[in-house]
Amino acid sequence: MAPARLHELVAATTAYVDPRQIPDYAVTGLQIEGSREAVRRIAVGVSANRDLFRAAADWDADAVLVHHGLFWDSDDPDQDPARSYDERRAAFLRDRGMSLIAYHLPLDAHPEVGNNRQIADKLGLVVETFDFAPLPGAGVAIGLVARAREPLATEDMLERAARVFGQAPTVIAGGPAIISRMAIVSGGGASEIYAAIDRGLDAYLTGEGREWIPGLAREGSINFFAVGHHASEVGGVQALAHWMERQFGVETRFFPQANPF
Repeated sequence: MAPARLHELVAATTAYVDPRQIPDYAVTGLQIEGSREAVRRIAVGVSANRDLFRAAADWDADAVLVHHGLFWDSDDPDQDPARSYDERRAAFLRDRGMSLIAYHLPLDAHPEVGNNRQIADKLGLVVETFDFAPLPGAGVAIGLVARAREPLATEDMLERAARVFGQAPTVIAGGPAIISRMAIVSGGGASEIYAAIDRGLDAYLTGEGREWIPGLAREGSINFFAVGHHASEVGGVQALAHWMERQFGVETRFFPQANPF
């Protein structure tokens, strides 16, 4: 099959991910345009960094697909030191003709290839609604609510999550011993535990915890699972890469990176 054209591939993928309704603080789609217009190989990873880019270059990739890209549009002063690193990372790609394609919040929320949908499917849960964790003023939500096909003991959910995410989650068993319904928000969604409590759910799963979570989980009678920000966002880019393979005949390869956070 003939190689895909870069701009056609990005346009079609962006239309599929459909970010228009989801405000983000990162550039969606093509972040770095390399000199290779023909795309045969796409390296895939969760976060844009030099280790991933080196692996992509060694594999002779034409483009890199990630969830966390470069050059975040943020007023957070903590982002300022990162910009020089991002410039050097971008230069590494440009020097080798490689492009960078990134989808952030839209890929968390997508009903088919999104991180949260992938988590629910891999945990063997049935999605009930995609209306959890609405974005202020956007009319769309990032997370979802799912139910177990058969009520599941908290210990069994812990074992299942450890297998899915490749590491033992941090668990605060503040809720019922049996889990029927739970909310899922990939990444850094600790504050959405309040909404999960208000909805009377048995459990809430996200990537990261916070210091105040244990007390709140016990007061709110909910089980809290923190599976790792990175681990919670592996599924989306993998699923999107498989979609790109089917649509364009490109070759993709996921490059895992050790990251406990």
